[in-house]
Amino acid sequence: MRGQQLRLNSLVAAATAVTWWATAARAQSLSIYTRAQGPEARIEVNAGERASFRVPRTLYGTFLEDIGHSVFGGVSAELLDNPSLETYHAALRVLRERFPSRDFERSTWIGLPLPWLPLHWDDGVRYEPRWGRAANSDQYLYVMGLKGREVGIRQGVYLPIERERTYNGALFAASNEGPVQLEVSFRRHDSPDSVLASQTVDAPGGGSWHKLKFTLTLPQDRIKPLEEVDFAVSVKDEHRLSLDEIRLYPADAVNGLDPEVIKAAKSSRTPLLRYGGNFTSGYHWEDGVGPLDRRPTKLNQAWGYPEFNEFGTDELMDFCRLIGARPQICLNLGSGAPEEARAWLEYCQGGPATPQGKRRAANGHPQPYPVAAWELGNELWGKDFQIGWQTPEGYAQRYETFYRAIRSLVPPQTMVFANGADIDFFKDWNGALIDRDGADLSFLTSHFVVGMEDRKDKAQEVSRDELWAADLAIPVGVARGLDPVKAQIEANPRTRGRVRLAYTEWLFAARENSEYPRWSNLGGALIAAGWMNMLLAHADFVPVSDMTGLMEFGGIYKKRGRLFVTPQYEAFSLYSNYAGDTPVATRTEVSEYDVGAVLRRSPAMPNVPNLDVVATADSLRRDLTLFVVNRDWKHPIPAVVVLKGFAATDRATVRTLSADSILAENNEEHPAAVHPVTSSLSVSGDSLHYTFPEHSLTVISFEAAAAA
Repeated sequence: MRGQQLRLNSLVAAATAVTWWATAARAQSLSIYTRAQGPEARIEVNAGERASFRVPRTLYGTFLEDIGHSVFGGVSAELLDNPSLETYHAALRVLRERFPSRDFERSTWIGLPLPWLPLHWDDGVRYEPRWGRAANSDQYLYVMGLKGREVGIRQGVYLPIERERTYNGALFAASNEGPVQLEVSFRRHDSPDSVLASQTVDAPGGGSWHKLKFTLTLPQDRIKPLEEVDFAVSVKDEHRLSLDEIRLYPADAVNGLDPEVIKAAKSSRTPLLRYGGNFTSGYHWEDGVGPLDRRPTKLNQAWGYPEFNEFGTDELMDFCRLIGARPQICLNLGSGAPEEARAWLEYCQGGPATPQGKRRAANGHPQPYPVAAWELGNELWGKDFQIGWQTPEGYAQRYETFYRAIRSLVPPQTMVFANGADIDFFKDWNGALIDRDGADLSFLTSHFVVGMEDRKDKAQEVSRDELWAADLAIPVGVARGLDPVKAQIEANPRTRGRVRLAYTEWLFAARENSEYPRWSNLGGALIAAGWMNMLLAHADFVPVSDMTGLMEFGGIYKKRGRLFVTPQYEAFSLYSNYAGDTPVATRTEVSEYDVGAVLRRSPAMPNVPNLDVVATADSLRRDLTLFVVNRDWKHPIPAVVVLKGFAATDRATVRTLSADSILAENNEEHPAAVHPVTSSLSVSGDSLHYTFPEHSLTVISFEAAAAA
């Protein structure tokens, strides 16, 4: 067998699943449901009946893409947009969204690159963009002083002032007219004469570029949290000089990375970080290695805005090391070439004597990197949005070409993923891959990025409650849809018994400020919790999963200088921190409901239990953990919980994620509006009564009593 496989020898049993269109069977692996006749639910947990497989840590992967402010302005601690003073490479829609103020219309008219503004508007046209001998990338800015005045540029920034008052930076300056003094400063926003902190920097003459460092320290309580300030660079009198590559970081930045993001990401215990997404299909990795000052600014074509290449391969590896994760890297099979992919593998995992290994060592990293997986392309079935999209047969051929180019460099412990299709349109795409490349496959990827208000029939009248009920049932539908995906794999002798599924993106989307569950609110968190229950129950067939995303979407946000996490991230962290490695049997009697053919990408789903239940034990810890999602957003559900085959101590720990509404979410002004609450619960004998709050995730951890 030539395909590389993940060494998960303990994953030996096939998951028990029902088909996508099933209506009668209600078993989901070891979790079995029957419809209760009364209001009280009954949950039986049988710790002696365990899954024959172990849940690998790779189930708790996360996903990072250069989209929005996930990388630049997210993982990166850099505070300035367009630091290299380039023409702002962006789609017209993005320009309109990011720069709606007429100030930017005025600033570009006088030669300033977005989002930089003149220090004083009444200085007139004292700026000239220039090309040809830039210190970085392609463009720089010539600034012309004026006698008796201060001329400069500024940019509004939000500082993480609650944790740091000192900021370090550097800029490139060149003067053909003798030495020049520059002033670097923080000023009140839109009040250029109100200086909060400043430093004078000397630029030598001679016409050559010089890198000049500076430090700005704000006095205690000089600005308030969430307050915008202006960062400015200026000259006085008639001095003239060229500026390029201006960078600014909090003093507590860790190798250019945000320390709060590192802390939050590490607390989630994600072991796997996927670096990929749509931007992958136009990303060329060599733009992002080597000295930062020499990296070019390019267009992130997938999302229509600049790619500053500050966060490249070595920064990705450093970030993974700091948060305790291994990278899962998506290769460019859109506009990329097989030779480019092979060179990237060699840079990451080649020995120090290989050409790219020598290059890596010259960049300060002599040892190969511990890459967990290489993913060959991203959503290349996406004709309307993916750079270099493919037909099923075209991708199968392209996978073969790229796989043969890289396979000799892939270490045995590194996984290789083929770009599969979503479960509602997988047959032709996955079929072409299996037919042509079956012997070279180990994993097929699948994504689930679906709109929560995407109705099957737009003309049909559907109430909000009907949509909510359908949205919250999505994990049940997906669990029932895994069987035909697996059946197609098992039908081919070259893939039978060894090729598995990796959910390398999953996200529950709706418009911002809509009345539907989405990644940022409690409703999205409850769907995510049901999703995690589904994954735990099917981890033998789906041993890899990457939540979208580590930054933004369902993860960590930075807004106006303050960090917060979404309810979905809180739910994900409860699983990654407290789930054991072995699912155990549960039998749940609870009220159920039926979902019709409401959502465009989900079928009708009968017999959806209001409580979604999974229990786990752990091969190393002496505990039992019960995960219960209450999908009912109107009613708490009382239940009796019966423990079999497990003698618990007299106290259990309860962690509850809930809020006043499934639309509740966190933001920079209320960063902890939705967060887990910890309490304790008395346990007497083998049963207990507990009421699961409406629209909630409850995690109950039982410790094993000492043997008599």
